[in-house]
Amino acid sequence: MNLDREESPPSIPGFTYLRDLGAGGYSRVYLYEQHMPQREVAVKVMDCGVGGGPAARFESEANLMARVSSHPAILSIYGAGTSADGRLFLVMEYCPPPQLSSALRRGPLSVAEALRTTIQIAGAVESAHRVGIVHRDIKPANILFTAYRRPVLSDFGISAMSGPRDEAAELRGMSVPWAPPEQLVGSHTAEPTSDIYSLAATTYAMLTGRSPFEIPDASDSVYEMSRRIIKDPLPPLGRQDAPPSLYRVLAVAMSKDPARRYPSALAFARALQQVEAELDLPMTAVDLFHDAGEPEYAGDLDDGPTGDSNATRLGVFEPVAEPVAHRTVNIPDDTAEVDTGTPRSRVLIGALAVLVTVGVVVTAVVTSRISQQNRPVATFATLAPANSANPLGSSVAPPRNLSGSVSEDGTTVTFSWEAPEGDWDGSFLFREDVAGQSDSEMHSTRGTTAQLPARSGSTCVEVYSVRSDGRTSAPVSACVPVD
Repeated sequence: MNLDREESPPSIPGFTYLRDLGAGGYSRVYLYEQHMPQREVAVKVMDCGVGGGPAARFESEANLMARVSSHPAILSIYGAGTSADGRLFLVMEYCPPPQLSSALRRGPLSVAEALRTTIQIAGAVESAHRVGIVHRDIKPANILFTAYRRPVLSDFGISAMSGPRDEAAELRGMSVPWAPPEQLVGSHTAEPTSDIYSLAATTYAMLTGRSPFEIPDASDSVYEMSRRIIKDPLPPLGRQDAPPSLYRVLAVAMSKDPARRYPSALAFARALQQVEAELDLPMTAVDLFHDAGEPEYAGDLDDGPTGDSNATRLGVFEPVAEPVAHRTVNIPDDTAEVDTGTPRSRVLIGALAVLVTVGVVVTAVVTSRISQQNRPVATFATLAPANSANPLGSSVAPPRNLSGSVSEDGTTVTFSWEAPEGDWDGSFLFREDVAGQSDSEMHSTRGTTAQLPARSGSTCVEVYSVRSDGRTSAPVSACVPVD
């Protein structure tokens, strides 16, 4: 294949090339302007040609992606085709920078934002799994943000199409820092639990700014990192504002044994929703793809096909049958001749009236039932969170009466405070509050005092209450002048 052709944008009728957006192992992405309707789109161009197996797999993947690309957390696919020089391409929604990987280079996300982003992406992964798509390459670089700052998952199944199946190429293509152990030891079978591992590893990065088994300031080879992924336990998060339950959820999702992980992306999302509830955060809805072929959902919105009562479901309309013709009941002509003044005639008329009434009622009942059966299912419904989630639990009170004093020799400042309530059985977090710095080390204590080195001008501290269940209060601050 000609290298110049691979690195140049193809000519696509109805589109004008604008600029390069990036390149992967076996594809390149360009920004084009679509002429009608006029909009900017991202076009991913595969380096492989159209002959043989790759073309068939490309068509299959594109069709499967189209089934779920309407999901709010999956990148929208607008079209696919073959360029004049024989390259396969996908036309996709354009998401302006930054993608998640770029955002994490500036620092980790808040716990609330990491939970919200992961739960939304988990809904996308679950929906894809339900129609037979295993992503295979979930990582921060494949999570983009729309113009409305909604996270979306991109690159479904593309890596499975590309390149020769030699060991070195596969190791490069699978994004080692995010790959589950079973892929690193040679398994070529893509299972939903592999996606769950990679999504949890991506969540870990949202909370720490790096992949789970990356050692800061070390130049590890992919083989050394692979060894740690296969052998080493999950390192701690190192964040005092992340409850222990969050680490436990990630440890389960990233178990070395796939059978010990959460059985589905939905179960993983459920566990993260419980962490949200524990932290008194708003509950993030899970968006799920719904197939009209699932009759139990059409009958009962509250008990969907998975028993999920805390998800937002995306559905499709069921077809509406042809209207049912109403049968009229004809009264025999000879009844018009009956003398209505006699008892016999009145009995005959009454009997005929009853027959007419019964016919009308039966017709109405049948029509109503048919109408109910053919009524379209709502395309979008948000279901209430489970009662056990308790997303509006009580908040944690901060420490009281924080104050400080300088030692006689002027080298240290001792701060003291009172517990937020009389029967307090929790602990406290404190850190030095230095102007212009937001990453001072956090310390934990069961006591109500903290000693810091005196700084010229003033010494300040922030103190948090930490309840025994891991919930943390808002900080209180105090400063002591130092000569």
